[in-house]
Amino acid sequence: MVLASPFKELKAQSVEEVLEKIQHFYSQTQTLRGSFSQETIFPNGNKENRSGKIWMKKPGLFRWEYNTPEKFIIISDSRNIYVYYPEENQAFVYPSGKALSSQLALGFMSGRGNLRKDLKLESFKVLDEGLWQLNFLPAYQDSQVEKISLRVNLANGEVQELLLHYFSGERVRITFKSLEYNLDIPDRVFKFTPPKNVKIN
Repeated sequence: MVLASPFKELKAQSVEEVLEKIQHFYSQTQTLRGSFSQETIFPNGNKENRSGKIWMKKPGLFRWEYNTPEKFIIISDSRNIYVYYPEENQAFVYPSGKALSSQLALGFMSGRGNLRKDLKLESFKVLDEGLWQLNFLPAYQDSQVEKISLRVNLANGEVQELLLHYFSGERVRITFKSLEYNLDIPDRVFKFTPPKNVKIN
């Protein structure tokens, strides 16, 4: 195990205990709802910022609504993933097995994966008391994602931030805000019914 320049000395808590705490937290989570901000950093240094809302429900249901700067929606009904651009009257459909990289990384949160099986721990560091950064490699071959970093609250195992490193040099940072857990979220939230005149690809 590689210790990546911690800012503070490690406590008695082991990495295995931390991984177990994360997995336990999300195994007890049936639904979540909240907001997020997303920063994309391109290889040339340019940045793009987005924000929106997120809903998840086990097993494998999720909805991401991007509201700024342009609106688009990503929905999984556990069978298919729909990406809908209302301003362009266009939607794309993918089998759930070909989920977007960010959704695969969050599989353990939505009930479609397991942290230990889907990700291989590469390194970690202590950012502050009660806050760790865990760096993972995808356990399965992925043509896009090189590394996945999670910032985790040790008090409960909650993931506060996700950072995707792409082989292209692009980095995508997703920060979660105001998350609420185990609320009653109806299945219709995760159903995509395209409006008339929307082109389906």
